[in-house]
Amino acid sequence: MNRHIFFFTVLLLLSSGIGLSQTTGETQGSSSSGSFSKPNLIRSGSYLKLGPVIPMGLFATDQIIIDRPPHDYDTTNFFTAKIGGNLGLGYLIYIGPGVADNYLRFGIDACFLDGWFVTSNPTLPATTTKKETDFWYYFVGQKFGPLITVNPVDRLMIDLSYKLNFNLSWHNSDFGYNIIGQEVMMNIRYRIILVAFQYNFGTMNYNDFDKSRPVHDIDISSFRVLLGFKF
Repeated sequence: MNRHIFFFTVLLLLSSGIGLSQTTGETQGSSSSGSFSKPNLIRSGSYLKLGPVIPMGLFATDQIIIDRPPHDYDTTNFFTAKIGGNLGLGYLIYIGPGVADNYLRFGIDACFLDGWFVTSNPTLPATTTKKETDFWYYFVGQKFGPLITVNPVDRLMIDLSYKLNFNLSWHNSDFGYNIIGQEVMMNIRYRIILVAFQYNFGTMNYNDFDKSRPVHDIDISSFRVLLGFKF
């Protein structure tokens, strides 16, 4: 009889402990009054995004650069950029606990690899040895900036971020660079599936990293609609 009482007591304690731990996990951040608090579903993780790049503003027109003294007089035509593609790999890093009853959390959006290109369709003379793809614009870079995520219901997340960009580029045998590009971004995601809307703006200096050459700054603004996954 004593043995049965002992086992019954142990079982009761274990059941109480498991129930208490589950309740604690579900009500993390609840008030001292014991009222129910929304669980924190906003978690750090990596992401992958793919989709089209749509040139905007001056990037979607011919941009003509005229070199003036002290450089030799010359005219360079950067042809109209047309639709291209984008691949982004990054990580959402959250700092500190959720706020507003776990509906809101702050962090950093770190895109470690941002590779993209846009096409162009120049009219080339019949005697040229260059191909049309030589006049396409190719980019690779990184982007970092503050992030706000809202979890309005269930596993639905809305991410808002503002990032500063660094880009290297190649176009028509010249390399270019940009260290002050900017991006405004919104993700809408449910579980691991996401759709992203991004507006990027800034300029690119195609002077082949040679400070003795004139500055060839052109606008590289673009809009992107990307599909992807957040793990």
